Amino acid sequence: MRNTFVLMLGLALAATPACAQHLPPDALDRLSAERQGEIGSRNWGPPVNPPTQAQVLSPLPVPATCRSPATDFEPLYAAPARTARQVGVASPQIAVTDTVHDGWTQVELTGHTLAWIPTRDVLPYRPLVADHPTGCTVAGQRANGMIAFSHPDR
Repeated sequence: MRNTFVLMLGLALAATPACAQHLPPDALDRLSAERQGEIGSRNWGPPVNPPTQAQVLSPLPVPATCRSPATDFEPLYAAPARTARQVGVASPQIAVTDTVHDGWTQVELTGHTLAWIPTRDVLPYRPLVADHPTGCTVAGQRANGMIAFSHPDR
């Protein structure tokens, strides 16, 4: 019974070939106008204006430098031990402090949260795109605690 169903389904799918629409532009315009008439006009509201002033950054609670983790999504821990609770993962750029303890380096996950990563997994900053040689500096933190980086040309 099941084999019959599968066979019938296969024949049904084979009987309806898939094909792309090959319509001239004027026919597509006509179909678009018809569809617009069916759905009616939409009020999307006034345009969204971008903020006029740049977001103010404040200094981080602990000075930090921009570095990269050894691997993508490197785990970050609440204490300098692999048995500690994982509090996040490292982005391609991390704010590394000068605090080192037993082979672990402290990083700023946000401006309010410190985390730990194995020191051997902290590398000099490397850009996401190899042919874009840019530097990286820690610019500060936003009001929500998110760390901001800047990428001046070398």
